[in-house]
Amino acid sequence: MAYRNLDPQDALIYREVKKAVLDQTSINPETYRQRLRRTRFPSGARPRAVAQRIKEDYWRWLEPDQKTGGQVAEEIALEQFVQVLPPGGKEWVQRHRPKTLAEAVTLTEDYMAAERPGVSSRRTDTPSSPGLESLKSS
Repeated sequence: MAYRNLDPQDALIYREVKKAVLDQTSINPETYRQRLRRTRFPSGARPRAVAQRIKEDYWRWLEPDQKTGGQVAEEIALEQFVQVLPPGGKEWVQRHRPKTLAEAVTLTEDYMAAERPGVSSRRTDTPSSPGLESLKSS
């Protein structure tokens, strides 16, 4: 079914066919991220097999062959930021599916401001950590 919907030129390109099939079956990078978070070391498992599965899932989630190092780092930082958020805020941010760390920070600030009316949680000072300048609110 997915193959039939492709442009005839794209149907000759393996990567495009694979993407169409995965889209049709709802398998995407998020699928592999979730699988990684559920991974546990099974009793009696072989360490190399577990490590290989983890590595494959990371590659399918982060797609480092299609992104720059900075883009991969941004994705990992976003994932970690969302993981450390307190209950409520974490669900709020996940529901909005931010694409960048800056979007996640803004969503978190908005959530915190809504939870505590009259208290602004947005930073107005300059971030002290290098590389966080792009996160500063305007």
